This record gives sequence, C-alpha cells and structure tokens, in this order.
Amino acid sequence: RGVSALPRYSLYARTRLGYLFYQRQVKKARERYPHGHSTPQPCCFPGVKILPIPVLSNNYSYLVIDTGSGQAAVVDPSDPLAVQAAIEEEGVMLEAIFCTHKHWDHSGGNAALHQQHGSCKVYGSALDAIPELTNPLADREKVNVGCLTFEALATPGHTVGHMVYVLDGGPFGAPPCLFSGDLLFLAGCG
Repeated sequence: RGVSALPRYSLYARTRLGYLFYQRQVKKARERYPHGHSTPQPCCFPGVKILPIPVLSNNYSYLVIDTGSGQAAVVDPSDPLAVQAAIEEEGVMLEAIFCTHKHWDHSGGNAALHQQHGSCKVYGSALDAIPELTNPLADREKVNVGCLTFEALATPGHTVGHMVYVLDGGPFGAPPCLFSGDLLFLAGCG
C-alpha cells in the first residue's frame, strides 16, 4: 500500500519542511529559468494592465495595475524576487496582495513583499492559514485598489479556504477577469 496523500499534503502545507521544499523549488526554478519559464504578454485595456509573471517552473503570479494612479495589486506572489522586479519595472505602488490559498507556490512571497511594501494589505480567506494575512475576506466581498474592483468568491475544494478573484472590467471596457488560483488548471498551471 502506498502512503496516503494526506500526510504528504500536511508536510508540504503545514510544516517548516514544506516551506524548505518550496524554497528549494524556487531556487531550482530560478537556476533553470533565469528569465522565467515563458514570455507572457500583458493584457491591456484603457486604465488597466494585467501582467502575468512566470514563477517556479509552471505557474504565474499576476500584477494588476490601475494605470491612471499607478496603484497595483498582485495575485498569488509565489516568488517575491520575480514580483518585485515587475513592480520596479512598471514603476507602480503595491497596495494589495490577493492570495487564492495558503500553499507556498501561491503565498510564498507574501512575507517578503509585505515587509518591503509595509502599507500593502494581504487579502484571502480566514479559513486558510495564509502567511501575513491582514484582511480576511468573506464570499462576495469587494476590494478596491485605485479604480480597480476585485470581488472575492469562496471556492472551497483545493483547500478549505480557496478563493478566486474577479476583476470588474466594466469601467475599462473589458470583460471580467478571473484569477482562479488552483480552482482551474490548464496544462498543469493554476
């Protein structure tokens, strides 16, 4: 009989050993892909820019920018160095971190970014042990960052407190934009 997936999951998600494994994953990905694992294109509409940031070997963080004010939010900042490089390149102020769930490959950069950008808030579900969480969100709660409006939707399953975030594209003449974390997968990427 094989080892149950639950103990392995608990090791990764709840222990120092899991965090050390995450750090090893980040190091290996930076060595293997020094410029990111892909070359994604930003998505731009009048007043908003969404910049996918390749992290680890098969995942993305997203920098969402209110181009009028220069205020920005990041979704699932796994690799704080990659996210900080994008923030500096874009010349924006980080106001918010949105975490879909607690796993290190989505929340691993929270502490470093929150420390570097002291006034930014960290959003996510109170049901997950999200690192540096400052502002727990409930289902359907809305958050504004500059002119951007995000709605949090509870989507338990991958974790008890998994949330997705929908950016209201209406004010920008754009469709709503979904940041799904690990609710939906495409070719192995959440």
